[in-house]
Amino acid sequence: MSVLGSILGHDGASREEILGELAEVIGALAPARPSSVQVQRSGWRRGQLAPGVQTPDEGMHPLPLSPLQNNGAYVAAFPSITFQGQIQKPFRCERLLAVAVRVNTGGTAVGRILGQFFVGVDLQQAEIFGMDVELIGSPTAFGTRMTLHQAEPGVLIRVITSITLVPTPADTVTLPGMLFFGRVVH
Repeated sequence: MSVLGSILGHDGASREEILGELAEVIGALAPARPSSVQVQRSGWRRGQLAPGVQTPDEGMHPLPLSPLQNNGAYVAAFPSITFQGQIQKPFRCERLLAVAVRVNTGGTAVGRILGQFFVGVDLQQAEIFGMDVELIGSPTAFGTRMTLHQAEPGVLIRVITSITLVPTPADTVTLPGMLFFGRVVH
């Protein structure tokens, strides 16, 4: 299902189907013409309704999530960190990327980072439990695409994280940021 279909009220319909239905409705309302002349559009106008008026479309865009506490470093004083991003256009998160950096000189930088995913105030998972952010967000993970709820402009996307084992001062575990790729309407 595309964001474009969700916004225009046609779940699962392709862009061509939506535009075809729109053309049928307009054709039924327009008075019949004795003869119609078919004008071929030039190549640069193929994605436009009129000169300068683009048809609705969608694309994959990144949404960075920044840490709100301690620059993403998990220590005894900050075992829980919230990552947040705010969108400017209708957006639906689909693919998380997150890579933790571990400095393990004392042997305690082994804890896993668990998180809960929120779009606005809505939890975006089937269980109220921390999900392994490093497992889901690994750049080499296969089949970890998610489909979170579509968010309107201004809505906050948040991942509330905690670490399973807080490292001792000799060790560090840092998650400098996360990134969601998702669909945006433009």
